[in-house]
Amino acid sequence: MNTVLFDILPTVLSGLIVLGLHGLLASCEFSLLKLRFAQVPEDWAAALKKTPALERLLDEADRGIRVVRLFLAVTLIALTVFWVPMLAHYLADLEHSWRGSTTALPWLIAILVVLLIHQLVGEVIPRALGLAFPLQSLRAGAAVLIVFEWVSRPLHGGLHHLAQLLWRLAMRSKEKMPSLDSLSFEAQLESICGTDQAGLLQRILRNAVNIRELVVSDVLLPRNQVKYIDLNEPVPENLKMARESGHTRFPLCMGDLDHCIGLIHIKDLFRYSGNLEKADLRWLKRDIIRIDSEEPLESALSKLLSHRMHMALVIDEFRGTEGVLTLERVLEQVVGEIQDEFDNEEELRIRPEDEGGSAVVSGLTPIHELEQTFGLDIDNDTVSTLGGLITSEIGRIPEQGEVIQVEGLEVTVTEVDETRVIEARVRLLVDVDDNTPMD
Repeated sequence: MNTVLFDILPTVLSGLIVLGLHGLLASCEFSLLKLRFAQVPEDWAAALKKTPALERLLDEADRGIRVVRLFLAVTLIALTVFWVPMLAHYLADLEHSWRGSTTALPWLIAILVVLLIHQLVGEVIPRALGLAFPLQSLRAGAAVLIVFEWVSRPLHGGLHHLAQLLWRLAMRSKEKMPSLDSLSFEAQLESICGTDQAGLLQRILRNAVNIRELVVSDVLLPRNQVKYIDLNEPVPENLKMARESGHTRFPLCMGDLDHCIGLIHIKDLFRYSGNLEKADLRWLKRDIIRIDSEEPLESALSKLLSHRMHMALVIDEFRGTEGVLTLERVLEQVVGEIQDEFDNEEELRIRPEDEGGSAVVSGLTPIHELEQTFGLDIDNDTVSTLGGLITSEIGRIPEQGEVIQVEGLEVTVTEVDETRVIEARVRLLVDVDDNTPMD
C-alpha cells in the first residue's frame, strides 16, 4: 500500500499544481473582464494605478485574455495527461479483479472524473472568486500572467496574426477580427448610434448609476429660493408673483413653508370660472407629499412617480421645511441641465471659463456637482450647496469681491445679496492626487 502511494504521489501532486494553476488563470480571466468592462469603484481604480503590472494587464485586456485561454488549454491537457492514465490504470485493475477482463469503461470513467474535478475546482469556483474579488484575484495571478505572456509572446502573437488572416479570408473583408474592446458598452453604443450620440448616452448611463449615491438634500431647491402662494397675502399679489416667476406649481402656505397645506397648479387658476381675485385658493389646492431630506434620491423619485407628482416638500429631522424637490431637478441628475424659456442664466450652475481652469458657479450648485467638476471630496455634511459651504466657512454672508479658500478651492464671490451667495468664481488650488499647487 505504501509503495502504491509512493508511486502515485508525484503524479497526484503534479496534477494538483496544474489544477491550482488552472484555477488561478480562470479567476484572472473573469477578473480582467469585470475590471475592464464594469464600473470600477474609486478605491479600486487608485489601487490599480499604484500597481503598474495590473494597470498594464487592464490596458491590454485583449492580449491578456488570449494568454489566459492559451494556457488554460495547456493546463487542461497537462491535467489529463497526469491523472487520466493513472485513474484508468487503477480502475482497470479493479475491473479485472471483479470481472476477469478489461474494457474501455475505466478510461471513460477516468475522463469523466477528471473533467468533473476540472470544472468544479478549476472553472466554476475560480470564476466565482474572480467575479466576487476581482482586484485580489488579479493581484494573486498578475505575476503568473506576466511570465506566461512573455514566454508565449511569439506563439500567441503568430496565432493571432494567423487568426486575423483566416478571419479576413472567411469574411472576405479587410475588417479586423473583433477584439474584447468591442464588448465594452462604449463600443456597443458607438456601433449602434455613432460617435456623436454615444458620448451623450454614456454620460446618461453613468449618471443614472451614480444617482444611487445621492440623497434628496443634494438636489433640493433651497427654502429661500422657493416661490409659494401665501394665503395671508391678497390674491392679486399672489397672481402677480405667479406670472412673474414663470413656474407652473406653487406650494400653498399659511405664512411660510413650514405651514404648507397643499399645492396650486397654474392650470387650475386658468380654469377657474369665477372671479379669480376673490376666490378662496384653498378650494383649488392639490395634495403635496413630504420627503425626508436624507432619503435616497432613487427612493424619492419612486415616490414622486408613484404619487404622480412633480413636486414634494423636503423636511428635516425636526419636521421643518428645507425646500422643495421637483421631478425636473431629479431628471437633471441624469440628463444634465434642462433649460426652458423661463430659466435665467443663473440656473446654468457651472460655466467653465477659457483660462486658468476656473468656472463661474451659481451659489445654488449642489456640493456633489462641485466634487465631480473639480475632482474633490468635500468633507462637509452640514450644507448642500456652494453658497451654504461659503457661509458656513466664514460664519456670515460674504461681501462681493471677497476671496476665501475652502476645501482646496479658491472662491471669489462675484454676486451676493442680503440672504445668500448668488454667484462666485471658483478655481482649484491644489491637485488632490499629488498635493501640488496648480498653475
